[in-house]
Amino acid sequence: MRRQWRKRRVGLALGSGGARGWAHLGVLETLQERGIDVEVVAGTSMGAVVGAFFSAGRVSTLRDLAMNLDWKRLRRFFWEISLSRSGLTDGRRLLEETSRMLGVREFRELSVPFRAVATDLASGAEAVLSSGNLMPALRASISIPGLFSPVRIGPRLLVDGGLVNPVPVNVVRDMGAKTVIAVDVSQGTEPDKTNWSGPAIPPEGTVAGPLHLPRQSDAEESAGPLQALEHYFEDVERRVRRLKASWQARETRPDMLEVLVRSVRIMEAQIARARRKAEPPDLLIEPQVGTIGTLDFQRAQEAMEAGRVAARRALE
Repeated sequence: MRRQWRKRRVGLALGSGGARGWAHLGVLETLQERGIDVEVVAGTSMGAVVGAFFSAGRVSTLRDLAMNLDWKRLRRFFWEISLSRSGLTDGRRLLEETSRMLGVREFRELSVPFRAVATDLASGAEAVLSSGNLMPALRASISIPGLFSPVRIGPRLLVDGGLVNPVPVNVVRDMGAKTVIAVDVSQGTEPDKTNWSGPAIPPEGTVAGPLHLPRQSDAEESAGPLQALEHYFEDVERRVRRLKASWQARETRPDMLEVLVRSVRIMEAQIARARRKAEPPDLLIEPQVGTIGTLDFQRAQEAMEAGRVAARRALE
């Protein structure tokens, strides 16, 4: 295996996908086991984060974090709501923690050539970041619109690179790679945790509908108005019971953040499929992480194992 790949100048394109991107660590581990040396790497969003740690020689640091991640540690990275005009957070704490773990600040300090991909909010074009301060580049690449505020780098205002190039195969080829290995974690939408297709209004026949005095039989008419009124209230009671049962069975609708993040990931999956038809990699690795949500960062071990399995299958 080592001899087979030695002269290929291998490049690695790591795709976006939020917490699913932990699978990249499993892929990297398998490539190392097989003796495949990656000489250039480009990443989008979470792929950019993993790619930066790889290029800095700090994959083990990121793996240690992933293996021991819980909600308490997650809060150190994400529990910061700034409610700016353009996003829920400016990501300051995330940058501080990432910089501390990464141990480098500039692209030129990396031991393996690396590119981070973002999206130019003004032009809609992809922005390939390759020099200067590494932290703003990573922050731009992961900036899901609405969740993170955009990042200004020079004259450009940048957001998540997955909007235009979820798996940057073309960027890796432009870096001189002869063989491109692409890792796409965008495919497959995590199953609904809620019944989002439930009715927007109470079902027909519940108390929300018009209430009328029931039609009376001849016997009921002879019983007088009190009997009719009694039947009327019985009808109200039945409708209230049906309404209560209906709304107890109906799950809540997704909140704004769920809708936003899920919508972006659905779009990225579609774009990734289209782009890889036009710009096919030499080897495609697709970890089966469709049940992992974009923000399920505590499921790192599961994603990493999926990356190992997919990489072994693809290399065989």
